[in-house]
Amino acid sequence: MTFLPVLSQALANLILCVRNLADDDHCCARIDRYLDTVDVRMMAEPIGLGGDEEAARIRQVVAEMEPLKRGILILVVGRKMSVGEVSRRFGMREDRVCRHYRAAVGGVAARCDTKGAR
Repeated sequence: MTFLPVLSQALANLILCVRNLADDDHCCARIDRYLDTVDVRMMAEPIGLGGDEEAARIRQVVAEMEPLKRGILILVVGRKMSVGEVSRRFGMREDRVCRHYRAAVGGVAARCDTKGAR
């Protein structure tokens, strides 16, 4: 009787490990499918609609970013999801999500500083 819950948990862990092995393209496709269902007007600024000239510059930098970094940045900033939520929902390790998020934020900051944004 105790074998079934242990087996079930082991299978769930195995599935999660296999999903964590997905390459960037598959993870990006999962995020894109999710973002296709989201209303852009519900995104938080500066990722969403509205804002001033600085927000428009940030959106431009984000649009030119690598797809996975852009998707993670939109989820964390625009949809206000935590790194843990992104990790669980899209089957990625938290350290991988953090790495892409930090790179995305650093890229936005660097590009906006060179273009004269604050």
